[in-house]
Amino acid sequence: MSILHIAQRRSTILDYLRDGPLDKRDLLDRVAASRSTIDRAIEELIDHEMVREVSGGYEATLVGVLALERAREAERDADAIATTAPALTPLWKESDVAVEFLRGADVSLVAAAEGMRLLAALGSAIRTADEIRAVFPQIARPEQLETLYARASDGRETEIVVSGSLFETLSSTFPGWLRAVALGEHGSVSVGTVPEYALVVCRAGDEREAFLLTYDDGRLHAVLRNDGAAAAWADERFSTVRDAANDRREEVRELDAEARFGGVGDATPPFGETSAVATDHDEADGPADDLLASGYAVDGGKLRTPAYGTEEACTVAFWMRPADLAGGWQVLLKWDYLVVALRRGELHGNVYDAENAEQRAFTAVPLAEIEENRWQHVAYTYDESVARLYLDGELVDETEDDYPLRVDELGAALGYHYRDRDTGVHDPTYDGRLYDARLYGAALSPAAIERLVATTDPTAVAWGGD
Repeated sequence: MSILHIAQRRSTILDYLRDGPLDKRDLLDRVAASRSTIDRAIEELIDHEMVREVSGGYEATLVGVLALERAREAERDADAIATTAPALTPLWKESDVAVEFLRGADVSLVAAAEGMRLLAALGSAIRTADEIRAVFPQIARPEQLETLYARASDGRETEIVVSGSLFETLSSTFPGWLRAVALGEHGSVSVGTVPEYALVVCRAGDEREAFLLTYDDGRLHAVLRNDGAAAAWADERFSTVRDAANDRREEVRELDAEARFGGVGDATPPFGETSAVATDHDEADGPADDLLASGYAVDGGKLRTPAYGTEEACTVAFWMRPADLAGGWQVLLKWDYLVVALRRGELHGNVYDAENAEQRAFTAVPLAEIEENRWQHVAYTYDESVARLYLDGELVDETEDDYPLRVDELGAALGYHYRDRDTGVHDPTYDGRLYDARLYGAALSPAAIERLVATTDPTAVAWGGD
């Protein structure tokens, strides 16, 4: 048995003897244990040179004091790990996260009640920081770009390291942002091998505060906040990543010099990384096994997912911000023969029966219920008996049908209409913006859709969204 384990088992007696000497009668008065238990404990501690006998009884040795301190530290670390475990579950086992950062950390799960609390705190910390040092594998909420841009434009020191895929997406989707931040007098953007979590260190005066963000299938999963020694670790971790990264300033200079960043509201498509397949743990929105894809792939100014298929049941969900409701037939999402579109004065979802050239599982809501230039959430579910259409989490129409659903393995096109179903050739039809598209192989419950709306809202005040 290790000395650390003995110190843990005998910590109560060791703690008293650290302030000793005390005799066995004193220990009996203080410790809720029998005389025989105390006798065995003293004997064991003496055998391992953690306690010695002196005039007046027994006292802890230096070995005992050091072992006790380590044992207490191990207990604190174990508690810290247990507290932060739900936030760390998406991370690989190789992820370089020090227990030092977890001690005393404040934790917020995005899918939980009040889950946006620390995301709001991060936005506030960035807005008031004198210096920002950040590592990003992805940016799950576009509004983060606006906040970082504002600080860099104010002359605040802003150092950012991003993944290669994130750099390419920034270059193609937000070149004005990239030029402003990377080429600014007080800003820099470099590219390197970054951890799968994001790390943001904000310094205001002599105080430093650090935030660690974890992601689950392309979506923000949790935020952890800490300061003191934890912020020092985060600062050192950033420096290590930055020192191994490459300055891509010359590539940034070659981007469109006329490009300007007016905020995420002026850009389409909204921002995100390529889609990811869900892992095998549960999530608040529904079983992860049912989530086929989420996130985004930039494709000619619109969005497209990798190829997935489903049978018997499905859910498609996304945020839309239409710019022209009178613009005729506009496909919002088309996944094989499943379509959600603005057409003939309605927002509708249905599955097309190609053999009989007819719409099945048809649901609709009048465009009078839709607003231009405002973010609204759309979800369409079908389980081969009932099709349901939701707007902003509210059920707006449902239809009974017995059509056998089969969606072949095709990429879903958002804002597009297929010209060639098999090759994926398509034409853009939608005038507006789309955000947070998700494909499920099951019909989500009304409660799950309501939760989805609450946890993915692009207008959340945490980042000052529009």
